Amino acid sequence: MARSFSAWKSKATLRLLALKTKYKDDPKVLQDIDVLITKLQYLRLRDLHSYLALVHEASSDCEEFLSILPTEEEVEAWFKGGEEE
Repeated sequence: MARSFSAWKSKATLRLLALKTKYKDDPKVLQDIDVLITKLQYLRLRDLHSYLALVHEASSDCEEFLSILPTEEEVEAWFKGGEEE
């Protein structure tokens, strides 16, 4: 069963906070994390495509950002169900 959009956002935020501790000495990665967390906080399903592109761009600084991406099945379920947070 796919996570809800809200559950995914929570899990992604926790993962980003963990990465913040891990990369505390890398200012560029820390800046990326702050941007990703802020955008994630206000993210709506209709804007998910933009957020995914932002994660892709940030992954050039730290490939671990890709670990926060939702699965394709989750995204399909969210759009099919019209789920919004």
